[in-house]
Amino acid sequence: MLLGTIVLLRIALTTPASFWCGLPLVVIGELIRVWSAGSLKKIDQLTVSGPFALCRNPLYVGSFLITAGYLVMCHRIDAAIIGFVLYWVFHGGAIVYEERMLRERYGQVFESYYKAVPRLVPCLNVNGARGGFSWDLLSENSEYRAAVSSLVVVILFGLIAYDVLLGWW
Repeated sequence: MLLGTIVLLRIALTTPASFWCGLPLVVIGELIRVWSAGSLKKIDQLTVSGPFALCRNPLYVGSFLITAGYLVMCHRIDAAIIGFVLYWVFHGGAIVYEERMLRERYGQVFESYYKAVPRLVPCLNVNGARGGFSWDLLSENSEYRAAVSSLVVVILFGLIAYDVLLGWW
């Protein structure tokens, strides 16, 4: 992921317009990831509240939106095509693998959840999405690192968009 982001920044043809079009995707994606990480109780139990009541893989939804935002900011169709393909190759396999592990670990509980909640496209189960957020879980799941990384990448795209780096990069 880091290497891909560095390559994107290096080949970027970011304009102010592409920067501002991509920024909301990154912000929304990061907010989804923060909400998800602050609701996720790894290992202890199957998390089915908060964003996990809306879709089974909200962290991947957030990551996809962040990736889409970076690709829009990059402002290169070739990078966007390659980036989206690589995203689904790596993350699609991870989703299938994780669901297999959850099925083995939680059995029928996961099976019921699997049948009731869509994988990636959120359903509108507003009542189930309430509760479950914890700042301690957010910290424990280290999402603050990803949020800081996103902020740094967004700043770099902004500097490229407004020619602040002046050819240094």
